[in-house]
Amino acid sequence: MKRLFLLSSLLVLFAFGASAQKDLRILNHLAVGAEVGTMGVGIDVAMPVTPFVDVQAGFTMFPNIKFNTSIDLSHRHPELNKIPAKGEVLMKGGKVLVNVMPLPIITSFHVTAGLYFGSTEVMGLYNTEPIPANYALALGDYLLEPNSDGFIDGKLKVNKVKPYLGIGIGRGVPKRRVGFKCDLGVVFWGKPSVYCNDTQIHDTDAGGDGDEVMKIISKFKVYPVLNFRICGRIF
Repeated sequence: MKRLFLLSSLLVLFAFGASAQKDLRILNHLAVGAEVGTMGVGIDVAMPVTPFVDVQAGFTMFPNIKFNTSIDLSHRHPELNKIPAKGEVLMKGGKVLVNVMPLPIITSFHVTAGLYFGSTEVMGLYNTEPIPANYALALGDYLLEPNSDGFIDGKLKVNKVKPYLGIGIGRGVPKRRVGFKCDLGVVFWGKPSVYCNDTQIHDTDAGGDGDEVMKIISKFKVYPVLNFRICGRIF
């Protein structure tokens, strides 16, 4: 009789725990999402940890986007003022985010903290025509020395691990089968470093005007994030 009572009690506790887990959204759902924004495009999975907290993990990257630009020569040339070049966005890596919803029953407003990690390369820059002998390229306050063939391979690099903080509307795991989520925040990636042909270079008084995008980004220690995500609940 005691064994039967103990077994019955365990079954009741198990059933109650399973029911409570379902009601409280504790590790009982899984969603898959796709996003687009200033971090590029990405995919992720999400799961509720408590009624107030969702956890997302996934991967983001920029498509192979290249753009035409030009860079100043380090000093005056009788025939050339600028050298044609191409730039490309290189950001990619993984992410782990925690979404905290203070009032999950009333609103899907959330505060998000987490990490982006992976590749250190943000942007690349290379000239499409060789640089004349004894010349270099001036990118803002940086002087890029070419290799023996007259070409540069410039890179803008940041920290490998980048903390993120933001706010948004929407849930990592939707209440219904399909949901939408929007996030606004910043990635703290540290002071960008400029590399040329795999060698880090430092500020000079080059004063170049070329490639405004790379020049501006090299000044900022944070990067703005605006992401739009659509997700579907698997179970």
